[in-house]
Amino acid sequence: MPAASDFLPEKEIDGIRCLLCSGTRHSVRDALKPAEIATSWAVMGVKLSAAGRACFADCGVIRHLACCTCGFQFFDPAPAGDSAFYGELQRQFSEYYPKTCPAFDRAIEFARRQHLGQVFDLGCGAGFFLDQARAAGLKTGGLDLNATAVADCRAHGHDVQLRSMADFAARNPTDRFRFITAFEVVEHVPDPTAFVKDAANLLQPGGWLGVSVPNNDGVHSLCELEPHQWPPHHLTRWRVADLARLGQQAGLRLEESGADIRHGWHIRFFMDLQGRIEEALGRRPSVPGRWWPETVCLLYRASLMKQWGPHRGLGLYAFYQKPGS
Repeated sequence: MPAASDFLPEKEIDGIRCLLCSGTRHSVRDALKPAEIATSWAVMGVKLSAAGRACFADCGVIRHLACCTCGFQFFDPAPAGDSAFYGELQRQFSEYYPKTCPAFDRAIEFARRQHLGQVFDLGCGAGFFLDQARAAGLKTGGLDLNATAVADCRAHGHDVQLRSMADFAARNPTDRFRFITAFEVVEHVPDPTAFVKDAANLLQPGGWLGVSVPNNDGVHSLCELEPHQWPPHHLTRWRVADLARLGQQAGLRLEESGADIRHGWHIRFFMDLQGRIEEALGRRPSVPGRWWPETVCLLYRASLMKQWGPHRGLGLYAFYQKPGS
């Protein structure tokens, strides 16, 4: 069976606006049917039920697009996951919400440097970051739309509410924070600029917003078919340049940004996963064989690129400041 590049050549399309620059000319990088996305999840050990697939089952084909003006990558259509979808991921992935990650450590260190005594986490999940932040001496709070996750947070003593930002702002019109975080959230929302603007409205003048997203210029680029990076899970793909533009659109000043370190096992994992998903979808393999990911991993480690090369790991981060004092 031909590879995706054989029957989906890049071509410019009109009529859809880029979520960052509002450009209307885009190229099609790939396309998947909902059944193919479900198959990709199955390769990762997740069996989506009819309820779990309902949020994107009505889509004919989901296209992966790249803006011809700014290069930002997004999807059309971009159905967002619902509670049934995320509930199934949480039940079938024991560590769907990571207990720790470089972004958590970085945010706590940033709070120390800026002498910030509290943190309000958007999309706080099961509260593992809040646990870490409280252990570091920060007052904690947050929001999430997953009722199970909110119950877990409250059981750990965190002041977390089951609300959207808009609902929280309407009910708490005077509440403003010095430090807000959003770990791996922006890529899940249909309008990332609106999301960051809403977050900025909850900041005090001079307050800080810390964001982390998957790194589309890093190891994720080795597995374009990885289902986490497709709707209804992720609706957008991010680079450092995109985070800079996002801050500009939201009226925030980007003060610090960068990427995680890339590890050799990341290379092996994502190259191997790409091959397994291609096989499951009946596509022509994009790597020479199952031995190739291991070989590339060994060469990467031997070259010491982890220490000396550019950071192209799993995640990107950005810290923005709201103007004022």
